[in-house]
Amino acid sequence: MALGSLALGAVPHATSRASMELTRLILEDFRSYHDAQITPDRGLTVVAAPNGTGKTNLLEAIHATITGRSHRAAVDGDLVRHGAPFARVTLELASGTAAGGTTVELVLPGPEPPPGIRKRLQVNGVPRRTTSLAETARAVLFRPEEMLLLVGSPSDRRRFLDAILAQRNRSAARDLVEVARILAQRNALLRGIRAEEASLDALAFWDEQLALVGSRIMRARLEVLRELGERIGALHDAVAAPGERDASVHLAYVDGLKEAWPERADPTVRMPGVEELTAAYRVRIAGVRQREAWNGVSLVGPQRDDLRAELGDRDVATHASRGQQRTIILAMKLAETDLLGADGPRPIVLLDDVFSELDPDRADRLSDLLADRGQVIVTTADPATLNGARRRGAAIWRIADGRLEREP
Repeated sequence: MALGSLALGAVPHATSRASMELTRLILEDFRSYHDAQITPDRGLTVVAAPNGTGKTNLLEAIHATITGRSHRAAVDGDLVRHGAPFARVTLELASGTAAGGTTVELVLPGPEPPPGIRKRLQVNGVPRRTTSLAETARAVLFRPEEMLLLVGSPSDRRRFLDAILAQRNRSAARDLVEVARILAQRNALLRGIRAEEASLDALAFWDEQLALVGSRIMRARLEVLRELGERIGALHDAVAAPGERDASVHLAYVDGLKEAWPERADPTVRMPGVEELTAAYRVRIAGVRQREAWNGVSLVGPQRDDLRAELGDRDVATHASRGQQRTIILAMKLAETDLLGADGPRPIVLLDDVFSELDPDRADRLSDLLADRGQVIVTTADPATLNGARRRGAAIWRIADGRLEREP
């Protein structure tokens, strides 16, 4: 990772309503840590240690507490140190616009928790839902796996959009939870129909629920995609090599409504209403009902949609070089950072060894862009990273025997 200064033209980005920084992270029996804490700087903090020593666990703790989900664990119990009854993560936050601080505490029960221990999130000692925490703090996570975002599974691209939705829009966050419940019930019923244990008529209620909630999610995703599209061109050119700049980058939503939605239009020209999308869903769901009964699974809904990036009207996944793909992905993540800061607290940016995936020039340009976007916490196993970090005056932390120590 090259953390030296690089002169770039001004890149427009949204100004956040408030700057919320992490002043202390305290871990108790979280993953590999029995008892550890770190006090990040307001700007750049680098955690340097060999692979396998727990660097990613630190970022996971921050991200999981703020967003309510781990990007690595299938169940919450996986986040608890082996043999421990529960884990606790404490975030101490300070705002640049308000006096005092905010303490966020997440308790996670282990596989065999003691009586009275259950998953609990508190803000300043008051129980809160994760969906309301975005008013207090937000986070953006850059991972090496995301360098394959545009060529990987559609589910990865849906998660990218939904991660933005969940932190920006409480109603959309609830809808994402609700549609998962609807699909679980509907798919169970479809399996029953396939086994001749239920009738097709029983689908009517769940068909309507899927049409109503699915249309709201699709509309919310389209709005996010439009806002990302407004930012991605300038950000792409800021990250790109000189010969790759001034390219036409477009993000498109790929839905499964097909001919059921004849009024389809580019959302940058006309944003469809929820009623219009609900009507299209009803038609499409009715049209595939027999096939769904045969397959025993829902074939229509937001869980089947995708995002496509185009460069000069060609699909990036099949017609762009690896370097061009990574430039667009970085622009998308930077746009995510700006979107989250536009209508809420400026997000804490978490970079998990991402620079090992980039060539030095792109790493330089990304570093410079992030320097103007608030608090950034970087993990790295590359000793070469530290020279550039020290030139920027970054706080350097190391991991030794499961404990965090700051370089003097």
